[in-house]
Amino acid sequence: MNDQVVFWYGCNVLRHGDIIHSALEVLRAAGIDPTPVGGPGYCCGSPKDANLRAAEGMAVRTVEKFNVMPQGQLVTWCPSCHRHMGAFMTQYQEANFSTAHITQILHARRRQLAERMTQRVERRVVLHQHFGFHEVDVNPLVQDLLRIVPGIEVVASAHASPGHMCSALAPVPEAMKDNTHRVCEAAREAQAQDVVTVFHSCQRLLCGLEATEPFRVVNYITVLAQALGYEHADEYKQWKNAGSAEAVEALVGAERIERIGRERFEQVLPDILRKPAR
Repeated sequence: MNDQVVFWYGCNVLRHGDIIHSALEVLRAAGIDPTPVGGPGYCCGSPKDANLRAAEGMAVRTVEKFNVMPQGQLVTWCPSCHRHMGAFMTQYQEANFSTAHITQILHARRRQLAERMTQRVERRVVLHQHFGFHEVDVNPLVQDLLRIVPGIEVVASAHASPGHMCSALAPVPEAMKDNTHRVCEAAREAQAQDVVTVFHSCQRLLCGLEATEPFRVVNYITVLAQALGYEHADEYKQWKNAGSAEAVEALVGAERIERIGRERFEQVLPDILRKPAR
């Protein structure tokens, strides 16, 4: 019988359905039965940090929801959610469940995962690293996970960006520009075919490099899923590199635009088309 967990993927990863679906497939391959939850109804409260009362209310409601779920273990994806659970949320509402990050869970079961990997991924890759996620040392965990993928070559890199993921740098344009430059530099030095990201915001903010650089930008969970035989298209990357508003609209399609509303679509379109700071 597979171990049952709640997989809390957070809010901002919703733009990357491929990451969510790939993570679920990889967890299942590792012998885990995940119940996925996320979105605004399960917010950690970090977007409201400037308003303590609002952040507290969101945190309490989310922990209460997890407390009544029977699984007893919470597996996180987002580093912001993970650190907020330990440093903020449980200060206001006691939790009756344990919490672990998905990299910890998968790393502990990497031998089981390796046995299920039937597809070779013939790529030379370098890992895009950050040094600000102090709660979990994800970089060596992800490197170990990549090394079990048949055919892959992981090239070591000394470069690690500040912050816990790229979204921490985005509000400071010069810092993000330097980060992007160093990512490209690390890829060239490694002669890498792929830059592998750990978190969704790095994937979102860097995937536009594919329009001008010789390497791909791909999330590690996508690589693991591919080795297991699962393919989920990175639609956000396709939109980002489509080249024009008309091309993005054609890819998204009239049905989805109607669901979110034309006005909302046109509001987010400039962000979709914005290329990484260089």
